[in-house]
Order: sequence, then C-alpha cells, then structure tokens
Amino acid sequence: MDSKEFGLVAAQQLFKIEDIHYGFWKDGEEANLGNWKEAQEAHTQFLFDHIFKHLENKEESYMLDIGCGVGFTTQKLLKSGYKVDGLVPYQWMAEYASNLVSDYKQDNTGRIYECTFEDFKTSEKAVKYQLAFFSESFQYVNLDKSFKKLDQILNDNGKVVIFDFFKKDDVEGKSPLGGGHHLSRFYDTVKQYNYEILTDLDVTTNLSPNLKLVNEVLVDRLIPFSDTLNKFLSSRYPKVYKLLKLIFRKKLSKLAFKYSEDRNEENFIKYKSYRLIVLSKKN
Repeated sequence: MDSKEFGLVAAQQLFKIEDIHYGFWKDGEEANLGNWKEAQEAHTQFLFDHIFKHLENKEESYMLDIGCGVGFTTQKLLKSGYKVDGLVPYQWMAEYASNLVSDYKQDNTGRIYECTFEDFKTSEKAVKYQLAFFSESFQYVNLDKSFKKLDQILNDNGKVVIFDFFKKDDVEGKSPLGGGHHLSRFYDTVKQYNYEILTDLDVTTNLSPNLKLVNEVLVDRLIPFSDTLNKFLSSRYPKVYKLLKLIFRKKLSKLAFKYSEDRNEENFIKYKSYRLIVLSKKN
C-alpha cells in the first residue's frame, strides 16, 4: 500500500465516511463535522448536475468515471439507469468497486478497470464514451498523455467534466499544499488538443472549509493518539521504536510537512483554485 492508498484508507476510518472526496458547502452555510456527510452529498449532486446537463441521451450514452475510488459515484449512476464504467489504479479499490456495482452491471456497462487512465486499453471497449469525468482525480494524471487518451476514448462530440483543484499561477510564496496542475499549463493543453471550454466555475470557497475540518480532526484525534502511541512504544519497546523510526524517518518527515499547521483554509484559498470545468471536443 503506497502513501496515497494509505491516506485514502485513513480518511475513511478517521471521518467515518464511505465515499472519499471533499464536501461542498453553499455560500454562507456553516461547515462542521456534523454536516460533512451532507456536504459530500452536495458535492456529488453538484457534479451530477453538470454531467447530466451535457449528456445527450441517458439510454444510449456511455460514461467513464476516471479515478472512481471505491465506486460509490459509479454505483449511484448505475442505479439511476445511466451507463457508466469506472477505472482506478489500486487493486483493493478496484475489487471493492467491482463488488459494489455487481448488481447493476449489464453487458456493456458497469465494468471496473484496474489501471491508470494513461494505461487504459481502449481496445477493451468497442463503444466510445459520450462523457468522461474526473472527480478529484484529475490532479493525478499526466496532462499530455491524458488528453491523448481522451481523444481515443470519446466520440466525436464527447465531453469531459473535471471537478478538482488546480495550482494558481503567480502567487507569492511557496505553497504548503501539494497537488494539482498549474492552471496556465492546463489551459494551454486544452488549446493544444483542440478542446473548447463550455463551463469554468471557481468554487474554491465552497470547498475550502474541508481544510479546516481536516485540521480539527488531526488536532483533536490523530495527533493526541500519535503522541500517546509514541510514549507507549518508546517506554515499553524502545528497541523496536528506534528501529521503526529509523525505517520510516523519511515518510514521517514528509507527513509532518504535509500535515503542518500551514495546510489551512486560508492557504488553500490563496494557492489553490477548485473548479468545475466542462470541455467539449471540437469537430
């Protein structure tokens, strides 16, 4: 299990959630741990509203959920009668998603592929997709390889929906938050591969409260537990404790930086731009 997988599993267990993605709060709505699940549902619905707006025909149009995680979004769409496949690069997620959607599979839909998007074998599916979407998974793909792959899997009037954060350009200082493509690089790539931007919404302030809530959980739950565990192991099993710290020193240092106090809501707004973007292939 690599660090990304570990983070996803930890998030599920710490926050007691099924689906792994940010919450979406309306302007002026108070964000707290008590309404995080509802905010996650609002996030999914916001995504669905823009997917359905650009889907030409429910019965005949095929979709691809790129980075489908454990498959809850894919399952929701299948249960509603939409034709959608998913792909995810992690074995345990692919197996979980496959089991989750198993009751809704049909001959040409409901399949879960275990691979990265860049390695997706287009020959595995004869029917081209009308729409492909990324829900907090676009930040992980290679821009050039992914747009080349989109050209291969989408039909002539295919659409792409991206719901994820990007790095802002020309912001003073070094961002303590990693992840995301630079917006300028993204827009240049869109032009390079002859796509048209149909929708481009900045919803950063609707998503930024997630950073505040994550920090609350880390401060109130994870850090106190970690301190207690360190004291216990160092006093009861000093040799094992020293060996573990030696083996994992690089990862521990990386985690300490990643979850520093600078990873907060204010810096998320300063350095990141969370966007809902819809692209269309130009004929």
